[in-house]
Amino acid sequence: MICERIMRTIDRKWFSLLLLLLLSGCAHAPSQVSLPDSTVPYDRAWQVALSASLNYYDRIAVEDKEGGFFQTVWNIEKSGLIIGAPVKRSRLIGHVANKAPFRLYLTLEEQAFSLELGRWVSQPTNQEFLTQIGRDIASKLQF
Repeated sequence: MICERIMRTIDRKWFSLLLLLLLSGCAHAPSQVSLPDSTVPYDRAWQVALSASLNYYDRIAVEDKEGGFFQTVWNIEKSGLIIGAPVKRSRLIGHVANKAPFRLYLTLEEQAFSLELGRWVSQPTNQEFLTQIGRDIASKLQF
């Protein structure tokens, strides 16, 4: 009886450890880009950042000008193995680190739908795409 308890405890510990390793292996941190400081006034710089973001995403989901935060809606890609079902999605997040001089951090979150887990899981970020968005905003602010 004592041996059975010990074996169950060991099995649970191994199962928990294995589950933790599997879940941590699926996590990817979103990628971030920092734009250089700009002397453009905050109101103008804020509008430029939002406008340039709309060149890549359909609309802004969250906008807090005073707090210096915006987030786009998820851009859903429906191509892949499952025709018609969402396969990948991404969104852009902007955070103003400083208003004068204007400094903006951009974060790109990308996820893929896992049929095994039945939920969205983080994916490695397309750093080239994020850099392109950052360069676009920077060029419009004439850094």
